[in-house]
Amino acid sequence: MHRGASRTRAAPQSPRPIRGLSRPLNGPARRDVGATRVLEASRRLGFLLSGYVLMPDHWHALIRAPYPLLLWQVLHGPTKIMTLRLHVRRGSRGPLWQHQYWDRFVRDEEEFNERLEYVHLNPVKKGLVKRREDGRWSSYNNFALDKATVAARPIQIDYVRLPWGYRA
Repeated sequence: MHRGASRTRAAPQSPRPIRGLSRPLNGPARRDVGATRVLEASRRLGFLLSGYVLMPDHWHALIRAPYPLLLWQVLHGPTKIMTLRLHVRRGSRGPLWQHQYWDRFVRDEEEFNERLEYVHLNPVKKGLVKRREDGRWSSYNNFALDKATVAARPIQIDYVRLPWGYRA
């Protein structure tokens, strides 16, 4: 890969809360805080956000970080700001998230689609919504054909078209 290139990465399980603490993104107001911070970070840092879901106790994202930005820098920004904002709302202090996260390179178009499907099905599997399109804090409806549905999403995603035959 040449110097100016970047790779799409899935952070299928971004930072999780520390055991014993309440779920940091539990409730609509807290997830709205999370959505706003992720959007602000993507604008400030210049990474592409191709899919996401905010769950009560973690978040998932498909991110393309431009060189020389590293994935930990991308995840640290919104997570830190979410923590600060949530502490102000809750009148609390201390760490909310575990230090580690899980990520992987997305190697081809098939894997990109699989990861995006996983992200969009996560709220259904956890019983938060009945159908993927019912989730407010998911990028699923960003792919709808109805422009009003897309405009109503809390985060507008970056649409990425992988070149035919793409392999990382």
